[in-house]
Amino acid sequence: MGIDYVIDLPCAPKEALGVDVLVSLVKAKSRAAMVLRLARDGGDHRPPDQLTFTTVLETPEGVEEQQVSVQQLIDQAAPLDAQRAHCASCPVNGDAEAFGCYRSISYPVREAAEAWLLGRLPEDLDSTAGRFLTRAIADFGWNGAHAAEMRGQGDTFFESDEALAVRWGEPGGGDDGDDDDGFQVDTDQVFEMLFHVGHISPAHATMLALFFGVLPHDLDLAVLGSDDTCRRALAAATVPREADEAIEPLAGFLRALAQAAAHDVHVLIDG
Repeated sequence: MGIDYVIDLPCAPKEALGVDVLVSLVKAKSRAAMVLRLARDGGDHRPPDQLTFTTVLETPEGVEEQQVSVQQLIDQAAPLDAQRAHCASCPVNGDAEAFGCYRSISYPVREAAEAWLLGRLPEDLDSTAGRFLTRAIADFGWNGAHAAEMRGQGDTFFESDEALAVRWGEPGGGDDGDDDDGFQVDTDQVFEMLFHVGHISPAHATMLALFFGVLPHDLDLAVLGSDDTCRRALAAATVPREADEAIEPLAGFLRALAQAAAHDVHVLIDG
């Protein structure tokens, strides 16, 4: 269980199969490979048609369990074979062998990954990124309520039972003792702006790239004001690979935001 997302760059596989079918087939292939690998590592050398496991499906009638063989999943994913060659030259394939425009982030989100995201927010709220961040939170009302509700469901979605937070300034720091002198963002709000706004448009992806340091926090406003210049900056932007396996999927998501915005396409979110 996790967050699935697709960089919606038009391509022959998406045209032939449709995004939803493409994702389901990639999932089937990945699941078959995982079960087969675990079986072989455990000394089980039965053929794929004899390796079975139970899947749980949520249907309108309730939860349904079904026995599935590895071979069934392999057969289900067979239509991918005719399409995979198109991925070789795809600019959003990433480092995948094929179909790298589809990626996922597993639950639960680790506390280290939440801290890493907070650490990428601007240090200075008077920077370009800081000014856009404070304005966006006020304009869109990102309060993190849905993420907070998810967090309340034990450790299913988040490792930490409390949101982490970063604060700029000090509460009550003004001469009149007004608490408005401090500004705080927590990881429930971060999760909302990343994953709970629906599919991510190129404009929103650009803003997120700015907030989380994929683009420089002090980026000249003239760059944002020119579509061509901004897309060139996004195409050149990168996020280094993270050695921590808990963090790298989120680093990959930030890379995907820049790639999508550079190509003027949406990131489709299914969380």
